[in-house]
Amino acid sequence: MNAMQKDLVYDVGLHVGQDTDYYLKKGFRVVAIEANPLLVTECTERFAFAVATGRLTIVNVGIAQEEGILPFYVNDQLSEWSSFNHQIGTTRGPYHVIQVPVTTLEKVMAKHGVPYYLKIDIEGLDLAAVQSLRPLPDKPRHVSLENGEKHLIDELYEQGYRRFKFVNQAKIHEIRLHPPAREGLYVDHQFPFGASGPFGDETDGPWLDRAAVTALSEAYWNNPNRDANIHGWYDLHATF
Repeated sequence: MNAMQKDLVYDVGLHVGQDTDYYLKKGFRVVAIEANPLLVTECTERFAFAVATGRLTIVNVGIAQEEGILPFYVNDQLSEWSSFNHQIGTTRGPYHVIQVPVTTLEKVMAKHGVPYYLKIDIEGLDLAAVQSLRPLPDKPRHVSLENGEKHLIDELYEQGYRRFKFVNQAKIHEIRLHPPAREGLYVDHQFPFGASGPFGDETDGPWLDRAAVTALSEAYWNNPNRDANIHGWYDLHATF
């Protein structure tokens, strides 16, 4: 199995490419994974130079627990809500269904390498994606997952990750990083609203242990009055 490559980032859930754009600017090579073939076509055109020079590889598959073909629910108005999850993909406006090949992250990494940082944002299949990392003897140094519920924290802990952050994504567009860079190259970058934002040691705040980050996560998810417009929405970051 391949060893972790310090210059490689995975963008699992490429969407419109706003995170891949940042990772390329930071000097990383990127493997971007996207289930929606229309978005793959658009991003292949947008990042044509990076693709041509080998700095960006775009893989048009979904990530699941095993290889196969699954129905993918494409939201016709809000592409960010497209999903393999039936409830997520069919309850937020008009949609259509396509059949998309799926594979595991383990198999993708066997072909393209193990990244330094693994971003996962795939609307409902984050747990399946991170579970497929279990067989890897050399795992990504940094991982981020959407939402960050307790079962995701527990899974990452079982795989050896020991330090965590629970980051409010509603404020990402307000962040401006300052030199010197702590991950990759320094770039004066304005994060678009909805971007994943900084990663690794450039994320805000101290690294927390499992108990502390679980307390933050459960306080958020167990709040009966939780409102994303008021309380924000979160990503879980993990490292060793």
